[in-house]
Amino acid sequence: MGRIAGTNTPPATGTPSPQAALWLCLGAGFVTLLDQSVFVLAVPAMAAGLHADSGQVQWILASYSLAFGVALVPAGRLGDLLGRRKLFIAGVAVFGAFSLLGGLASDPAVVIAARLLQGLGAGTLNPQVLGLLQDIFTGSGRAKALGYYAAAGGTAAVCGPLVGGIILSAGDPALSWRLLFLVNVPLVLVLVPLALVYLPRGAPQPAHGRPGSAGTSSRDAVSPASTSHSGMSRPGEAPPRRSAVDVPGAVLLGAVVVASLVPTIYGPGPVAVLWAGLGAAAVLAFAGWEYFYHRRGRTPLLSPALVRSPGYLLGTVVALCQFGVGAAMAAVTSLYFLSGTGLPPLAAAAILAPQAAGMLLASSLSWRFVARYGRTGIVAAIGAALACLPAKDWAVQGFDAGGAAAIVAGVGLLQGVATGLVVAPNQTLTLAHAPQGAAGVAAGFYQLSQRFSAALCSAAAAGMFLGEGASGGNAREAFHQGILLCCALLGAALVAGGADAVGIAVAGRKARAAVARSARESTTAALAAVPGAQAPAQGASGGPVPGRAAPAGAGIGAASGSPAREPENRRTPS
Repeated sequence: MGRIAGTNTPPATGTPSPQAALWLCLGAGFVTLLDQSVFVLAVPAMAAGLHADSGQVQWILASYSLAFGVALVPAGRLGDLLGRRKLFIAGVAVFGAFSLLGGLASDPAVVIAARLLQGLGAGTLNPQVLGLLQDIFTGSGRAKALGYYAAAGGTAAVCGPLVGGIILSAGDPALSWRLLFLVNVPLVLVLVPLALVYLPRGAPQPAHGRPGSAGTSSRDAVSPASTSHSGMSRPGEAPPRRSAVDVPGAVLLGAVVVASLVPTIYGPGPVAVLWAGLGAAAVLAFAGWEYFYHRRGRTPLLSPALVRSPGYLLGTVVALCQFGVGAAMAAVTSLYFLSGTGLPPLAAAAILAPQAAGMLLASSLSWRFVARYGRTGIVAAIGAALACLPAKDWAVQGFDAGGAAAIVAGVGLLQGVATGLVVAPNQTLTLAHAPQGAAGVAAGFYQLSQRFSAALCSAAAAGMFLGEGASGGNAREAFHQGILLCCALLGAALVAGGADAVGIAVAGRKARAAVARSARESTTAALAAVPGAQAPAQGASGGPVPGRAAPAGAGIGAASGSPAREPENRRTPS
């Protein structure tokens, strides 16, 4: 990675070395994103070493993503108010401290608490990474820096299973899972001093006063005069004020997810009914609070402007389902091949790695894919990913461990390619629907929905497997149930993406009709201004009568074909 041009280092920021800050941000982001994928292989060893039951195993799997998601948006706002350097160091320190606690724990409840607090630290850190990259770099340099961050996340997804497999294979599995926690500690001890030296010490600025901050974006930086046109305020609502931290909203949304997670873990029964009722109450409380918070002129987690955007909501559903499939499929595949067939951790990691590699490869080319095919191409890619799932199930049900492993790995590569053509393009198109002034909130809620989906789906998939047992036909049946869950999620994503594609097509037809009507009206008006000229005859459809030549210039816009593509291009960022 060469030196990035386009650095922005004003005197108030005082960044000693933008390149060093870049490497530091990428390293911190890589470590915390790696931690999401590395632990799935350790589940059987942790369950045996801690004598954990299935519910505790599910909490261990879900807790990191759950806390990560809860922390994302409030941490971004705190970074705006208090400074990113402070929040970066705090996030790294919390992540490292509770990595140490998890590595030394001997009780499942302590491990669950450690994973929750690790996720809280990671969720605090990552918004600061994105904000720092936007603060330090400008123009093409900023785009390259953010691209490197995305590549770091993709590399973490590829390396996670391999790193986990290597560490777990290095010694006694009952003890080596602790190294997955403890390996973070020396990394944190390096990152904190480097952050003190290389990260900018700039004074906190209001989020709406600085383009590209974590709580906002260049589209959010609007002047007071333009606020009424931003899409955030409506008649009777207070104008947006200084960015604040919607802590009650984050807590209520976290309560919604926990209330959904408990029945998923403990199954049907009186407890599930009770928690379902609590979850419904939490949903209503969250919706009411967000409306009230927005009416006060604050920036909520979920802005009403986003709720009124069908394109944003449908795209978020696609992301939620796609992310859930990734988490569920990784959990079920790992548990089947580790416990169901007895393969060693490194072999199980080799089965997971092709899918992550295919996703990384396709993601690097996805910008060309979305520019050419738009939302329709994303829907086709979701369909391709869905078609891969029955092939995996067929392999597991019909072959022995070796044959199933080879087929699942090969099909996983194809599924990874299809997924890579969905993730980044869907994010681009979905966030393009965010009204002006709501882009930062839209991005935060979009990521938050992904983390919560990962928490729920990994717990649900593990529960299906652990509830069925870990050997023989029971393991195959559990894998089949996991495939059905993933098929249902991708089916929902297909419906949501298809609905958005239809909406884009309808909008395109309406726009073309409006252009053609405007061209006809302009032609008629121009001919009326010429003495003796006669307007063209109109057929039943409003166009010229067949067999008669239209006047020169009439319908040029409709015939050229360019307006037919304009609405979709308008909804796709350049």
